[in-house]
Amino acid sequence: MEFMTKKQYRGAIASMFNFPALFIIGIVLVCLRGINGLEETYIISISVDLFGMLMGYVLYICCLFDVEKTDAHINNYFYLLNVTFLTLFVDAGSWLVDGVPSLRIANIIDNFILFVCSPIQAFLFWRYVSSFLRIEDKVYRITDSVLKIGLFISLISRIVNIFTGHYYTISSEGVYTRSPLFPLSISYVIIVLIVVAIFVIKEHRNFKKYQLVVLVAYVMAPLLASVFTIFVYGLSVAPAVVMLTMLLMYCALNISQGREKAVADRDLSVASAIQQNVLPRIFPYLPERKEFDLYASMTAAKEVGGDFYDFFLIDEDHIALVMADVSGKGIPAALFMMIARTMIKNYAMTGQYSPAKILEHVNEQIMEGNDVGLFVTVWLAIISLKDGKGVAANAGHEHPALRRNGGNFELVKYRHSVAIGTMEGVRFREHEFELHPGDTLFVYTDGVAEATNSNSVLFGDERLLEALNKNPGASPRELLWNVMGEINGFVNGAKQFDDITMLSLKYFGSEGKEQNETEEKTEENTEEKAEEKTEENTEEKAEEKTEE
Repeated sequence: MEFMTKKQYRGAIASMFNFPALFIIGIVLVCLRGINGLEETYIISISVDLFGMLMGYVLYICCLFDVEKTDAHINNYFYLLNVTFLTLFVDAGSWLVDGVPSLRIANIIDNFILFVCSPIQAFLFWRYVSSFLRIEDKVYRITDSVLKIGLFISLISRIVNIFTGHYYTISSEGVYTRSPLFPLSISYVIIVLIVVAIFVIKEHRNFKKYQLVVLVAYVMAPLLASVFTIFVYGLSVAPAVVMLTMLLMYCALNISQGREKAVADRDLSVASAIQQNVLPRIFPYLPERKEFDLYASMTAAKEVGGDFYDFFLIDEDHIALVMADVSGKGIPAALFMMIARTMIKNYAMTGQYSPAKILEHVNEQIMEGNDVGLFVTVWLAIISLKDGKGVAANAGHEHPALRRNGGNFELVKYRHSVAIGTMEGVRFREHEFELHPGDTLFVYTDGVAEATNSNSVLFGDERLLEALNKNPGASPRELLWNVMGEINGFVNGAKQFDDITMLSLKYFGSEGKEQNETEEKTEENTEEKAEEKTEENTEEKAEEKTEE
């Protein structure tokens, strides 16, 4: 169950065993107590409760595999389901122990739990509906606080009942008797249901018609059942009615929303595929060019990411490298990423601007319509393939790592400019550098250094350099694989919170190009000679065979 958190998984496993255990205990208690001497209404109530428990377990299994279980309203639904199941169990038990003097203590405990569950059920239903509607305004917060206070008062009154008996009493013979003030015990439940009804009416546009019918049924059916059982002692069907309406609620609300989420997930998958295809992914890049070797990768934390890399030839002699990280996650960051990437490439491809000027133009355009307040950190470099001389501009991004031929990787630290999209009129700084044949450049986003294990420890720059220097002379592809392997071993299955994006370029220079061309020519000559020799041998053998 990879779609569940560890906490949810433990709770799910516990409930999977607790639910059938309570049901079996209920059956055993009925067998031990026997139905002889029980009122017919008692037998009906117990049977209905046991059926409701069985229905609740089946419903729980369905919820367990619901694609939306990580949402707040599904969590509230789980809590409500658990409390309702417990209510059914203790309600069945209350009729089994009633009138048995030797089980008076069990009767007291059983009925206390039963009466405590009632207001808790009502409050959880309120939380479930409000979370489903995603209500977070001031009126909701005030209402929620008032209902919390009401729940506290209701629970206190039930504790006090043990000593005063103002709702019910358990006689010395173990007989349960309702007091004149018993109808007040459901006053909190009625108030909560009325409040829920008001909010549902207010937010009715957020529901489909069949969803409104189910919510009204949940409000009215248990209320009518509770009022009915006040006047018919021994018949308790309200908990089972609640479980039945919860089943309807699950079908009407959660399954339909799960279908909508499935559609949204499919759209996210398509968006992810589009984003992946936008980034250059064909390696080796320009295999006919022998001056360099290059490799890049992006591992998104979500379906779509905010990181991006890019590389492209501006002309026959200059290559541009881009590494960037958009603030935020998900669809907004992905859209912002697409815009920023396109702008950077368009300005760079003109060949008229230095890295600093490119970032200045991009920043001006992004600031014009950046109402959402997103920004992007960018490292942009333009390198001459002829002599390895380059110019880089760093807009709030991570420090690049550089390895000189025969040495180890080290971070190249210098003063950065601010990120793109943070303020207008920024003049970006430039940093000149030079690559020599055999040098390797490595750039990345903060998701690399900030990869976190289960103990909330960061991977960090030191571990990054250690990972790079385990095999510093490796090809760019092997280098990125090595770093990713070290990150995976460090986090050890912990959840990824940020995109992990890396790019590496190994520079061979013009001499490397000539050397590679010479090697290719030598290989071609060797192959030609081998082919000629093979042909000669074949001809000689054929002639010998003819003479024979």
